[in-house]
Amino acid sequence: MAEITKRILLFLISIVLIILYLVSATTSYAEITYEYETTEKHIRFYTVKWIVEKDKTDMPYVCGTKVSTFDMSGRKIVFEYYYLLKENNAIVTRFDVSAIQMSVMDPDSHELDVYDIKLYGSIITKDDKEILAGIRNTQSSYKGVGAEFYELDREGNTNIIKTLYKGRYEIELYTIPGVSFKVPIRVNLQYRKEQEYKIDDCIAQLIVRHKKEKESGVYISEDFAHRVG
Repeated sequence: MAEITKRILLFLISIVLIILYLVSATTSYAEITYEYETTEKHIRFYTVKWIVEKDKTDMPYVCGTKVSTFDMSGRKIVFEYYYLLKENNAIVTRFDVSAIQMSVMDPDSHELDVYDIKLYGSIITKDDKEILAGIRNTQSSYKGVGAEFYELDREGNTNIIKTLYKGRYEIELYTIPGVSFKVPIRVNLQYRKEQEYKIDDCIAQLIVRHKKEKESGVYISEDFAHRVG
């Protein structure tokens, strides 16, 4: 009888040890990592404007488009594409993208905590075709990305400037090398064809200024050439 009781006790002890082992294994090694494509919905806000920068003589030296967008997560993206008349009288086009994360520090005072998001690259696509791209300069402390183009394709560059203003395209952002996310830029419902006069006039004056300064040899001051946005 004693032997049977002993065996029963050993059996019960072994069951308890097995249960403890399984619980321990579950709590220590049950962490699972997996991925799944989701479609989280956020209300997104947009601000679009023409960029027209003029100097003291009321002549333009910057013409382009600036787009800002943010959603309820507090992440804001700003990008610009514009003509720039440089101090050496060269006309270039620049593409610049930056991103910030905002969070409310104090709901009563509406104090915000804002920090820059480091970007490694950005691509704008429309109808599955790339129309603009930029990468981060590793030698710069600037956390955004950008590119400067020296080819003066007036028709092509102007069409891109107007496309960014009209909307209906996507901007892809790389916050980690090789990993990106896309942000839709919806149609600008307030766009009207007649609004293009402002940017067309700016570009026309900038080209005329470029030609006159090329003939006269008198170029734009360096101070104005760096004031953009």
